[in-house]
Amino acid sequence: MKNYGYLIIKICALLATSPQTFAKDNDKYQLSLSAESFSYSEIMPVIQTFGGVIPIAKIGKQASFSESPEKGRHGLTHNKAYLEALYNNWSFHLTTRYDYVIDFTPDAAQLFFLDRAERPVDKDEYTIYFKAKHIRANGIGFAYQNDYGNFSYKVLANYWNVGYMEDGELNGTFLVNEDGDSFEVTGDIDYAYYKDVVLDRKNCPRTDPPKAGCHGAWQMDGTGVSLDLFLAYRFSNDWRIALSVFDAYNKFKFERLGKTIGQLDTRNEVFNQDGTFSINPSFVGSYPDGKHQLSVSTQAKARLDGKWHIPIWSEFYVSDGQAIPSFGIGYDVENWRLEAGYQFTTQAYIFAIKHPIVHVTLGSETTDLVNAKTITLNFGINYQF
Repeated sequence: MKNYGYLIIKICALLATSPQTFAKDNDKYQLSLSAESFSYSEIMPVIQTFGGVIPIAKIGKQASFSESPEKGRHGLTHNKAYLEALYNNWSFHLTTRYDYVIDFTPDAAQLFFLDRAERPVDKDEYTIYFKAKHIRANGIGFAYQNDYGNFSYKVLANYWNVGYMEDGELNGTFLVNEDGDSFEVTGDIDYAYYKDVVLDRKNCPRTDPPKAGCHGAWQMDGTGVSLDLFLAYRFSNDWRIALSVFDAYNKFKFERLGKTIGQLDTRNEVFNQDGTFSINPSFVGSYPDGKHQLSVSTQAKARLDGKWHIPIWSEFYVSDGQAIPSFGIGYDVENWRLEAGYQFTTQAYIFAIKHPIVHVTLGSETTDLVNAKTITLNFGINYQF
């Protein structure tokens, strides 16, 4: 519940004022709070999918029994929030981020569900693949912005202190032996972490003599840098295009991280009399705790705003191999604009209220946000003095 609460806070507090809007008034200060959050899961509600450690049993419960496990499944969430102080062309940012990307085969999800639900297997071989990349970090940033006629740009450099991370991949097979009474689980694992949630390896200081149950003394700290880029061009009074590129460059470094590299080698495990099973993984390999580097995927969003009898807009968002287009219309009332649109890949509906001082955007395929597989939430406030 603690993990779910953390994610809900992130999603509800994260993202909004479009960094593409470069308000500039010489010799005046501007203070703004902005956040951007996009979450998408192909298989189950995003709040459950990205609530800290992946709840693989719940993913399995939602999965259909696939005949094509090689097609895999995918989920992602990228969240950032900024508190920005701007003076003329320069700004200072206090920033937080929460990024999670997962890929896995339905076979892997099904197998974990059968294990947790104490149900027998329904076939002789399962293809197991699971890959996760997760970063939670706080940081500071410095930005410079300017414009040349109808062209505007902003460059933001961030320095991060990593609070939590996971970066790993498991690739293997669950195979029922010919006798039908036993099974084996074999495969490769390459996993770096703050906390080992796969083999439950313990992290505690080395002692002499060694303390029972202690298997390592890695450090849970790391730092990173990233570069964001925002461009905009106004063709006329009615037409404008903007491009936001988050993590155009990024790298996170860890001096002594927990690591597990080797093979799962669980053999001749016997099924229970009712056909159910328990996986007690045997591991052959090493724990090369030490330096590690991690990069997250670049996220890019292009937006076109215009007017053709009525205000219209379109967006194209790309991240982690997913391309997500959307299209919508608007309605202007004095200084306010109301927008409505549709996101094609996720089948989500998008609604926005925008004003020069504040704006909010909400998108989902359902009004039941707790069970939504897509959530877009943008929020922003600007104060100038």
